[in-house]
Amino acid sequence: MNKILIIGGPTGIGKSSVAIEIARKLNGAIVGADAMQIYRRLDIGTGKVTEEEKCGILHTMIDIVEPNEEYSVQKYVSDAKKSIAEIQAMGKLPIITGGTGLYINALINEQNFADVAPDIEVRKKYNEILSERGATYLHDLLKSVDCNSAMKISENDTKRVVRALEIYEKTGKAKSEVVSEKKSAYDFKFFVLEADRQVLYDKINSRVDGMIENGLIDEVCGLERFWQCRSMEAIGYKEIIKAIKNGDEPITAVDEIKQNSRRYAKRQITFFKWITAEKKYVSEDYCNNILKESEMWLRS
Repeated sequence: MNKILIIGGPTGIGKSSVAIEIARKLNGAIVGADAMQIYRRLDIGTGKVTEEEKCGILHTMIDIVEPNEEYSVQKYVSDAKKSIAEIQAMGKLPIITGGTGLYINALINEQNFADVAPDIEVRKKYNEILSERGATYLHDLLKSVDCNSAMKISENDTKRVVRALEIYEKTGKAKSEVVSEKKSAYDFKFFVLEADRQVLYDKINSRVDGMIENGLIDEVCGLERFWQCRSMEAIGYKEIIKAIKNGDEPITAVDEIKQNSRRYAKRQITFFKWITAEKKYVSEDYCNNILKESEMWLRS
């Protein structure tokens, strides 16, 4: 049976704890779908579950690359498929869990990635624009030629913004036209967790406070040799690094971390509404509702 269960949703809503509980009840294992939890050493700021919190449930696709390594959506799909196959071979249900909708969409919709060779000069041009004019200006450039891709790619994800602009310049077509999708190889059930917006924002604020109490500032300082790496663009890391470089106390970054986390959650909510028609929104009593539907689906 080529079935996979997917639990998505915005940051701070409690996806990991729900997924672990569902895995316990349905003999499952977790396949991470978080673009920052793939990095080793980035623990507190990315909200990784502890060994104790895992409750003995197998977790894959977490801590798989170093902070200075490059990692792509295409690589994620390849690695995640291997993890899914290994979990299925154990007789367990793969449960894809995370907030990176781009990863989940690429996995379940079988994206054929653009066959456009990298162009160093084109990338150099757009990276120079980024350095001179900033991420917002670069994202606005993408919006002017490829609105669909701009909607799906955060302006802070400058690597993918540059890649989308590169594809347009090389082909004269939007990335959304060049990258095609086909029917999924998986029989999947897709749940998206939701909550009242203010309740979610309160959870996010409390989560950030908890990260600070648990040592996020020390974690960021301990990663100083990686500060120039793309991994350090993660929310919680970039704000503390900026404060330190500006000569401010790191704790002054807390409000900005909360604000950026709330904005990110809002973008995630929008993306998950777009990603696929085959999904169910769960607004309360997550575990019982997911269990009820999943058990019926697994028997079908």
